[in-house]
Amino acid sequence: MKWSVILFCIMIWSALLIAAQGESYPLTVEGVGTVTVPADFVTISVSVISNNENMSQAQSEVDEQMEKVISALKKASVKDEEILPGQGSGISSFQSSSRVCKTVNNTTVCENTTQSASALQRSMVIRLQAKDQARIDKVLDAARSAGANAYVVGYGLKDPSDALAEARKKALADAKKNAAAIAAEAGGRLGEAIDIFAYPNMGIDYSYGSGSGEGGMVDVNARVMVTYEFIL
Repeated sequence: MKWSVILFCIMIWSALLIAAQGESYPLTVEGVGTVTVPADFVTISVSVISNNENMSQAQSEVDEQMEKVISALKKASVKDEEILPGQGSGISSFQSSSRVCKTVNNTTVCENTTQSASALQRSMVIRLQAKDQARIDKVLDAARSAGANAYVVGYGLKDPSDALAEARKKALADAKKNAAAIAAEAGGRLGEAIDIFAYPNMGIDYSYGSGSGEGGMVDVNARVMVTYEFIL
């Protein structure tokens, strides 16, 4: 009998507590955080091209041209370890069409002509420290002066863990702010977070030559989904 009274009292207390707190519902929101930090390294693409229709001769031409470019880069202080292993090559094909009209016996006659061409390209990638802008410019100038097409692909970080952690903090704060606003607009209040999911693969925005990646800065992004108690 004694335990029945105690259990009854606990049930009454729980009911009163729930009534005092109001009804609770799940509220799920997203949050996004971005941290902009200085890049550690810059990636540069260097390529040469031959329009020779004879593929064997085109291969010899791009190989010879690339050797000249590599020699020029080394004179510009590029080290072997700064040239990433593995070089790419590929064939690009394109067509051009034209329409030629002429008058024959007071009659206009038009002919469509199509021309096809192919180009062989060989490329390589160089990775330099992002803080030395003067050296980056020097390397780009050396490659271009040797006849190559050279441009900055993007910027990156060797270890983004600290920046990712800071971005996640901002994402969580953004989620809480959004949830609190929704709860207030619905006439309730926000309770505790009951579930958190961090999206993978947001990571680093290398910018690929545009956006905040210019000037040696990198955006590190985080995105979370948080479920809160929504209390009415």
